[in-house]
Order: sequence, then C-alpha cells, then structure tokens
Amino acid sequence: MCKKLIYLVSSVLVLGLTIGVAEAAFDTVGVYDPDDDPHHNQVDQSGVYDSHTGNAGPENVIDLATFQALIGPAFDADAGGVVDAESERGSRDGQDIIANFGVSRAKSVTFADTTGNLTRGSGGSDGNRLPTSGNGRFSKAESPPDWVFDISPVTGGVPGEVVTYFAGTLLYRDNRELNPQVTATFSGGGTVTAIADMPMGAPGHSKDTFFGFVAPRGEGIVNVNFDLIGWTNLDDVAFITSAFVVALKEASDPKPANEATDVPRDAVLGWTPGQYAPPVNGHTVYLSDNFNDVNDSVGGIAQDANSYAPGRLAFGTTYYWRVDEVNGPPDYAVYEGGVWSFTTEPVAYAIGNIIATASSSGAGRGPENTINGSGLDDSGLLHGKDGDNNMWLSGATGPQPTWIEFQFDNVYKLHEMWVWNYNEFMEPVLGLGCKDVFIEYSVDGTDYTPLGATHEFARAPGVPDYEHNTTIDFGGAAAKYVRLTANSNWGGLLNQYGLSEVRFFHIPVNATEPSPDSGTTDVAVDVTLGFRTGREAAKHNVYLSTDEQTVIDGTAPVTTVTESGYGPLALDLGKTYYWKINEVNEAETPTTWESDLWSFTTQEYFVVDDIESYNDLDPDDPESNRIFNVWIDGYGIATNGSLVGYDAAPFAEQTIVHSDKQSMPFFYNNTGGAAYSEAGRTFAAPQNWTKAGVATLVLYFHGTAGSTGQLYVKINDAKVAYDGDVADIATLRWKQWNIDLAPLGANLQNVTKLSIGIDGSGATGKLYFDDFRLYRLAPEIVVPSEEIWIEAESAATITEPMKIYDDPAASGGKYIGTDDGIGNQSSNPPPDGIATYNFTVAGGTYKISGRINIPGGSNSFWVRIQGATIPAETEIHSSGWVRWNDAEDLGNWFWNDVFSDDDDQDATVLFTMPAGTYTLEIARREDGAMLDVIVISKID
Repeated sequence: MCKKLIYLVSSVLVLGLTIGVAEAAFDTVGVYDPDDDPHHNQVDQSGVYDSHTGNAGPENVIDLATFQALIGPAFDADAGGVVDAESERGSRDGQDIIANFGVSRAKSVTFADTTGNLTRGSGGSDGNRLPTSGNGRFSKAESPPDWVFDISPVTGGVPGEVVTYFAGTLLYRDNRELNPQVTATFSGGGTVTAIADMPMGAPGHSKDTFFGFVAPRGEGIVNVNFDLIGWTNLDDVAFITSAFVVALKEASDPKPANEATDVPRDAVLGWTPGQYAPPVNGHTVYLSDNFNDVNDSVGGIAQDANSYAPGRLAFGTTYYWRVDEVNGPPDYAVYEGGVWSFTTEPVAYAIGNIIATASSSGAGRGPENTINGSGLDDSGLLHGKDGDNNMWLSGATGPQPTWIEFQFDNVYKLHEMWVWNYNEFMEPVLGLGCKDVFIEYSVDGTDYTPLGATHEFARAPGVPDYEHNTTIDFGGAAAKYVRLTANSNWGGLLNQYGLSEVRFFHIPVNATEPSPDSGTTDVAVDVTLGFRTGREAAKHNVYLSTDEQTVIDGTAPVTTVTESGYGPLALDLGKTYYWKINEVNEAETPTTWESDLWSFTTQEYFVVDDIESYNDLDPDDPESNRIFNVWIDGYGIATNGSLVGYDAAPFAEQTIVHSDKQSMPFFYNNTGGAAYSEAGRTFAAPQNWTKAGVATLVLYFHGTAGSTGQLYVKINDAKVAYDGDVADIATLRWKQWNIDLAPLGANLQNVTKLSIGIDGSGATGKLYFDDFRLYRLAPEIVVPSEEIWIEAESAATITEPMKIYDDPAASGGKYIGTDDGIGNQSSNPPPDGIATYNFTVAGGTYKISGRINIPGGSNSFWVRIQGATIPAETEIHSSGWVRWNDAEDLGNWFWNDVFSDDDDQDATVLFTMPAGTYTLEIARREDGAMLDVIVISKID
C-alpha cells in the first residue's frame, strides 16, 4: 500500500498540547491465527456479529463488512500477513505473541499476554466458522482470568506506524457465555467496549461472533481486554497499521532538554518551531530564574530565528523559559508553549579518581577513608562519629611530621578543598583532629609550592550529622598532587592526627565531552568534531592524526579554532583517528590546558547501492521507486537479453539477500538474437570514486544452478570481467567480488554509470546482486580451507519414507524429504527415513550448512556424524543425533547452518573430526521439510 500521507484529520489533545495529525492510508494487515496457514480473509459464516457499545460512541467499533472491505485490499497488495508464533499445541504460559507481517515480514508487533492464560487447543471441526482456518484455537477455561493483550509499537515499519484497526473472532461453547465483551484502549487514553448479546437457546459451537475496533484518528490501539466468563475460543485475530506524523503548532524539542543540568553558562537556547510560525517575529521568548515571571508572560523577547542567545548566565542557577509561537496575519494567533527549565553549570566540579597516601595509619584508619565517602550519609554532606573504616588517623608511633597526600588522575585547576576534620565521639576530649596544617601542591610530585602559610582546620564536634566546617581556597592553582602536613592537633595530648573526609573541587578549564564519543566506530568521513570548551579558553588547538603517539606528544598536525567545533573534515575510510584539544589563553597561568586523548574510527565503506530503497508503489505515486526503473535492463531491446526484477510485486528479491531485506534479481538469456545481457543505473549526480582513499569496488552476487556465461561490471565505459571461477555464477551462495579501481581507465572522479552484465553466446541463467560498496581496504574474502559440497539426492543410501523429489528451483533439479503426513516429531530419532553420505576430511573442526525449504512450519531434521566430537554444551541424543530444528519458514530455498534451539545459545553445531573418512546421516523429523545441498566447511 502507498505510504504517502494523504489527508489531514482533526486535532487531538496529547500531553496538554494541541497538535495537528496527518494520517497515512492504512498500510498492511497482519493476521494472527493459531493454525499454520497464515493467509486468511475474515469470513464469519454464521453472520452473527454485534457492534453494541458500552459507554462510548459507535464510531470506534467496526463491523465485519467494513473490516472485510479494508482487509481485502491489504491482502491484495501485501500477500497477507504472517504471525510467526504458534506452530505446536500447548499452553503459552505467559509468552508473547510475535506477529511478523508485511511484504517481507519485516514488520512486527508484540501482543504481550499480561495474564498468561492462553492455551492452544482444538476448536473442533463443527465449530469452524472460518473455512480457511484449521482446527487450532486459543482457549479459555472457566477458572483462569481474562485475556488481556498489551500491543507494542510497530517495528520495521514507517515512522509513527501504529495498530489502528484490531479485530477477531470469538467462538463460544456450550451456552456458557451469553454476553461476552471486549474493550479496546487507545493511546490517547480513551476506551470503547463491544458487547455481544447472544441468544439463550443457540446450539453449542454455533455462536461465533466478530468484534472489531478502530482507534480515533491520530491514535493507536494499545490494549485489548477480553472480559469472558466461561469457555471461549479465540481465532483469527487481525490488525491494520497506519502511520502518523505530528505537526505541532507550539514550539517543541527544547535545547537544552527540559530539566537538563550542567548547562554551559553561554548556552544558546533552541527549539523546533511550530508549524505556522512566520520567519519574522514568529517567536516570543520568556526567560527568568523566577518561574512565575515566565509562567505569567513577563518580559517576552521577540525572535526571528528559532534560537536565542541570552548571554552569560549565572553559575548553578535554575532558569525557566517558554517560547510562544506567534502566527502571522490575518489572525496573529499565539500558541502558548509550556514552561521548560534547565540548571547551569556549577562554579566548580568535584574531582574523582583520587589516590590517598599517608606517613602512617592506624588499623582500619587508612588514608583512603578520606576520599571514598565512607562515614558520609546518603546526601554526601554529613559525616558520622564512628571512626572504624570511616576516618584516617595516623599511627601512634608513626614518623613525624605526619602528612597525608592526595594524587589526582590529571592536572587540575583547583578551586576549593572541603575538610571534615577527625570526628570520632571522643574528639571533644582527645582533640586528634588536625589544627595547624601546612598545605603544598605540585604538578609532577617532585617540585612543590606552598599554599600560603599554615591553615587552621576547624575542630569537629564528635557528633553525628557533622557538616564540613573548613574550606580552603586554592585560587586556581594548577596541581596533580596536594600534601597536607600536620603541625598540631586540637588536643595537644597525643602525637596523632586525623581527618574524616576531604573533597577537592576544580575549575573546568580542559576541553571535555568529545563528539563523537571516544571509541565510536562507523563515523562519517566528513564528520565535524565537537567538544565542550574549557571555561577560560581563548582559542582551541586541535591535534588530529592516525598516529596515536604524535597526538600524545603534541607533534601531530594542529589546527587552531575559535569555536567548539572542527570540520567538516575529509578523512579516509576505515581508519582510526586520535585527537585532543589544547585550550589556550595567553593571559592566564598556565596558558595551556590539555584534554584527554580521544579516538574514533571512520566508516568502512560508501554505499553505492544496497538495493533497500526500491519499492513497489505505482508509477504515478511520487514516492514510487521500482527497481527496474533505476536499473535499466534489456526490456524491448532485441540484442540485450537481461531483465531486472520480478513481473509482480514484490519486484525485488526478499528471501535470498546478502544483508538487510532486499537484493536485485537479474535474469539473462543470450539467445534468439541477444548478443549480451546488461543492466545499468545512471547516477543523478556524478560520483567521485577517489575520495576518502577509495580503492576498491565490492559487490556481492548469488548464483543459481545451471547459470552460464562470463560475469562483468562496467564503470562508465570501463569493463571488468569477473576474475574468479566462471562457475561461481552457478554456485548457490553469496560470493564477494573485489574490483581494484586503480587499473581502470575510467574517470573515477566523475562516475556517471554502473552496469552489470553477462557475456557469452547462448549463456542463460539468473543471478542476485546486493551491496555495491566502495572501500579503501577491501574486506578479506574468507575462503574455507576445506569445503565439501554434497547434492542431497546423491546419498549413498536412502531409506523410505525419505525420498528424492523434483524441483527446478533446487540445485540439480532435485531434493530429498518426506511426503506430507509422514512426520516423526518424537524426541527420539526414527529408525527409518535416513539418508547417508560418505566423505573424507583432512581433520579439524567443521560446521554443516544446508540449503533447505521449510513449508508450513515443518522445520526440523536429525543430523549425526558417528565418530565426531560435539561440544558438551550442545544438546545431543544418547545415540549421537542432534536435532536440527526451528529453521524459518521463508517460503523459498535458503541456507541454514545446522544448529539446535534445544541449546540455550542457539549456536551452530561444531563437529571435531580427526583426518579420515566419515558418514553423515540426515534423518526425517517433521514431514515436508526439504533438503537440497549440504556443505561441510572447516572453520578451525
């Protein structure tokens, strides 16, 4: 369905703001059915449904006919929804239902069963009112509580997509439920209830009723509550999604964020403007440290731009602000904003990461107790009177003079030191707290500078809830070490000295808060570096290099900037860069403050085409982007035998993909006058394939059985033939092709066209292409040191009911499996239906991969290699068999490693085999599961 927003709907009230909501046409229907077949249209043969409402209007209750009119086109467009949930019977025990739906099943919604009483059972053939459904039902007995579904947001859809229609069928049993009711709750907080009024004399199993809800425009359905008394079955729950965009009339998205703290004093306030604000005087800003002034519209300032620079604000102050959006003529309406707040940065910050040492310490009275918060209450401001492991006290016979030293993790510009003196309960008598103290500081731990003469530390009271009562002003001294030497204590009786807690504060003169965060990967090569400036900096010297040591030494290239940003840059792909900022102010001492060392790694590649942007929209839709309208093939050209995409939607391939959700199918036939097969795309703007150190074009292709010819790529008019094995185009796996751009004669600074093609008279086949990328250093092509390919039908022995079938889509046109109805889902491997394969290995650790097709949830085989060692954490049957299960039902052939979801980690099973000859056994389990090709690969 078209995702284009097509009309406006009425406003609703959300979070106290009046908003305009634009609604998309409903997009995709998802269907949940406990039965295996996912493609059901809602049909209620009984014709009995009820749209009575409780205490809400009927506009939110949808009837069967209306829902069928909606659900039909959704199925036509998207081939139905699929819920990948129930395939076996048994209680759900509170498990969530995960509904995967949409064209490629890329969307999902979770129905969280908040009561945990869903039991999957059989409704019986006489109760089947939905003829396309099987007998599977969700059931409710008399004793468990009601069903309550919490509906999650839609994932994998368009932004803002929500469940807007929800419907289903209830099957009632034995006249036990005469007035079933179901209540839907909407995202705006409203509810609506549908009540069925069932006749007393209706025969059992004949009272199926349809219910359905539609959310108010601009809202979604977030909860559905089934209020049921007796035995009831639930089948065929369906839903439809819609997307909304919110257009606010008021200012929104404040910067700094509402209630932000530690905001720089020179911050520039910003916001997202309302929809109707004109470019001149469209905003009135109110700012004050008084909430009432802002709330009462005192002192508004008109602004043209959606930003406001108030100038340097006070330290550590909470400010309130509001933005009113002022409409232009003719009405000049004012859309009043809410009141936001932020708190500015403090004068100074506490220093963490401190190491304390001392000339001596008593038992349990080490110097670390002065900096680890021990003894302080939860506020971090009041100290207790228990000295054990909470205070520092020098040893009774320790060397004199007594000292304690604090080492920081860096050089800081010190502001203050707070002191909680020794506060044990006997302090008023003994007076062991430091009194006259000599303070000195150092940047290197060798050369120390006195901080004035001696300082007197106030005496502690020896009682609980003691607040620090000494503050030492360091006046901005630069230091990494501070040493306190005690000249005397308050009692003068003993040669011991103590402190409870010491806290240091610094002025933030270093650059901090790098953007991107240090260690970030996949950073754009044209990134603009950002940072929070040091408080006194007049300019900022930026050191940047791929050589870490040169940045540390300050010998890397340096650029001076006067703002808190540097860029946009022109970096290379796939490199790690190191950087730091030296904050400089010649009028201060010291003149320079160095930041920490930071790093980031740039993106590995540029995307030329990842095939993800193509859709199936009608050509008349302005958002239409069909793959064959971009990649121009040989349609209508007698000499060009290529065709791109499928005849019917989805036009791109959505099962055989290298990454994400889509790949490009490429059909070719160099017969009947076609001399070649080629498709190409022309870039709207010429591309520079030399920037950022680009050296290699990488693409991925997937072959099909029987494909022939010579694969090639053309860049502009420069043609490059595939340099790997020609037979790779017939290999049923993704192959990576690295193309060195250096030897090409093409103008790589002006690439206008990229083409793919097949040469060779009589060549025919089909390929898939995905992920065209540009690299500086191409990723290594990992080729297993040993790889054994086996056609499943080439078994040494194969016993009934396992047998060989024909399928032109299979490798060699054949595969193995069993007929429907001949499954064996026992926990024990079967004695028959086994295929065996003899193979020889050089020795090592191996994995097994299979090309499989899993219809209708029949998703498992048994696998065994006698004589192989399997990791202990793998669940193994006593006879050595591993259950290869829980493969996806993709409706097509795909590759899957042998693994077992019986194991917690769901990891690929590894087989360790010394050199020699072994026998691989594949046994039937669930009927219908198909196996085409087997590959045994050495991984270690």
